[in-house]
Amino acid sequence: MHVDRRLLGWGLFFILLGAVPLALRLGLLDEQMIRQWPLLWPVLLIGWGIGLLLRNTPGALLGGAITAVTFGIMGGSAIATGFGGIPVASGCTSNAPATAFPSRNGQLGGSGRAEIEFNCGTLSITSADGSGWSVSGTDRNGTGPVVDTAGGVSLKSPSTREFFGPSGHSVWNVVLPKAPTLDLGVTLNAGEGTVRLPGATIARASITLNAGSLTVDLGDAATAGDVNATVNAGSGALTLPAGDRSADLSLNAGSLQVCLPVGAPVRVEWSGAFGSNNFDAAGLVRVDNDTWTSAGLVASQPHTELQVSANAGSFELEFGGSCSA
Repeated sequence: MHVDRRLLGWGLFFILLGAVPLALRLGLLDEQMIRQWPLLWPVLLIGWGIGLLLRNTPGALLGGAITAVTFGIMGGSAIATGFGGIPVASGCTSNAPATAFPSRNGQLGGSGRAEIEFNCGTLSITSADGSGWSVSGTDRNGTGPVVDTAGGVSLKSPSTREFFGPSGHSVWNVVLPKAPTLDLGVTLNAGEGTVRLPGATIARASITLNAGSLTVDLGDAATAGDVNATVNAGSGALTLPAGDRSADLSLNAGSLQVCLPVGAPVRVEWSGAFGSNNFDAAGLVRVDNDTWTSAGLVASQPHTELQVSANAGSFELEFGGSCSA
C-alpha cells in the first residue's frame, strides 16, 4: 500500500475529528477531561516550531503531523462538548465593561515606523491627509495603549501577559498619516481587525495574525513595498496593487487570501506540509512542483513575487476586487 504523505495530516485530522466524539458516546473518554481541549493550544506552537525548524527536510512532516493530530483532538472535542471553552484559550472576552481612554495623537516626520501590537478585541487602522497620527477607543480600564514616539510611533497593548489572562475586549481606532513614508508593522492577537490605507506611502509592511481575523487592504495605497505576513490559526486577507514587490507569506493552521488586480503578473514559490492552494483554478501556469506563474510572465519585467509556506493552511489567490477575511 502506498501512502501519500502530502495527505497524511488531513487523514490524521479527520480520523480524530470523528473518533473523539464517537469515543465519548461509547463511554471510552471522560467528558470533563475532553472539555479541557482549549488548553492544548501550546502543542500547536510546538508543531509549528518543529515544522519551521525542519522546513524543506523530511523531518518537516513531524511538525505537520503534530499539528494535524492536535487540531484533530481539539476539533473532535469541540464537536463533542461545544465551543464554549475557547475564551479559556485566548482570555479574550467582551464581558468586562468598556471605558473610553484618552485619545492620543502626534506628528511624524518625512519617514518613520508605525508599529501596532494589539491584543484582544477590534482593531481599525485607516489613513488621513497630513502627517499626524491618532488613536482612540475603549478598553477595560480606560488606560489605552502604551505609546512610544522614538523613530515614529509605536502603539502596544499595556501588557502581553493579558493576552492569556482576563484582559477584556478592547477597541482601537488608529489613524495613520498619508504624507510620511512608513514602515508598517501590525500584530493582532485574538481579535478582528481591518487595515485600509488609501493614499498612504508604505515602504514595507510586516503583518502577524494570531488567532483571529484580519483584512489588510493596500490596493489603494500611493506606494506599497515588500510585505511579510504570518497567519497562525487565523483567517487573513491581503489586497495588493500590481507592481514590482516581494511578499513572503507563512500560514500555520490558518487561511490567507491574496487579491491582485486583473492581469497583474505574478510568480509564486510554494512550500510547506498539508497545505492547499487554488493556483490552477486561478489560471496560473505550473512551472515545476513548487512554482507557478501568470501566463506569459517575463521575469525581467516588474511583477509580484509570492513566497508562500503553508503548514496545514489554505491559500487562495484572486484577481480583481478586494479581499475580506
